[in-house]
Amino acid sequence: MKSLDLQILVSFHLLFAAVFVGSNVFLDFLLTPRLDLIPPGQAARLGDKLGTDFAWLNWIALLGSPLSGLLLLWRLGTFSSLADPSFYVTGYGAALLSMMTIWLTLMVTAAILTFYLRPRVVVKLPYDATRQQVEGSRTNAMDYAKWMKRLARYNVIASSIVIFIGGFLRFGGFPF
Repeated sequence: MKSLDLQILVSFHLLFAAVFVGSNVFLDFLLTPRLDLIPPGQAARLGDKLGTDFAWLNWIALLGSPLSGLLLLWRLGTFSSLADPSFYVTGYGAALLSMMTIWLTLMVTAAILTFYLRPRVVVKLPYDATRQQVEGSRTNAMDYAKWMKRLARYNVIASSIVIFIGGFLRFGGFPF
């Protein structure tokens, strides 16, 4: 019988993964395409407000995943294996390294989305903005929005792959 603390750690780890994948699937496949169905001003306002909420949710999931994962490794007594290079040539080590590498790329894309692209898409113009300022900011915002869409799609695909790798880890790692 597994101990309660181990079951709780696994539950939190799975919850963080589910929240990250689920929120990204929802944003990319359900919400974003439907924003075209409402007037642009309302879509921009809704996108701004929901974008902030989802950014917080995703950052909590992205930071909670490695924390719970490292606590799991420590609890299972395999934390010290992370410092041993020969660990990564085993099936379990290779799967774990793949998972950690993809997580790192997700952190990079989340940082780009949150701190670089999002502020450039959500442009706050002064009340007395000229037509050229409005047109220029709209064109730039559309270009940045295209990059946001690409990175959001990457997040969906990469996080789904991490879920599959987690399935391999559950049963001992990659079969080699």
